[in-house]
Amino acid sequence: MKYLKKIFVSSVIMSSVAYAEFVSDIHIGISNAKVLDESYTEFNGGYGFNKYFDSNIVVGTSINFAYGNPNVNSKNIDVYTLSGDLKIGYAIFNQDLFVYTIGSGALQGIDNKDGAGFGYGAGADYRITKNIALNFEYKIYNMTSSRFDYDYEKANLNLKYTF
Repeated sequence: MKYLKKIFVSSVIMSSVAYAEFVSDIHIGISNAKVLDESYTEFNGGYGFNKYFDSNIVVGTSINFAYGNPNVNSKNIDVYTLSGDLKIGYAIFNQDLFVYTIGSGALQGIDNKDGAGFGYGAGADYRITKNIALNFEYKIYNMTSSRFDYDYEKANLNLKYTF
């Protein structure tokens, strides 16, 4: 009986993930970011992909690049950020809405000083059409540089083209 139960559970799990739709995207957007206690606007873009399973579970990843120019201590500085996200979540409403959690890593250049860190967050994609989606994400990073540790927060609003 235990053997039949294991076969049944394995069959259910395998059938729920047997079919998966693979969706790639390119995205551009704008972010409200905060670094070194200064809020500023960032412009960002990137590439990502999500895998939609029959069970409506979605896993994905994306690579993003962002640029901003905050005024810190009465001086404009350049902030460049390269980040990678891992996402897992759930799609509802015929996969028109995807709500997910994020684990992220970032490399950042602030006025010729390098930093790196890990972060977490949450996000949502809403499909406007079959190929266009509106994306919102909020992420918090704990960053470390050779001179100091700092926090980096950002709220993204992106427009995605999926293919």
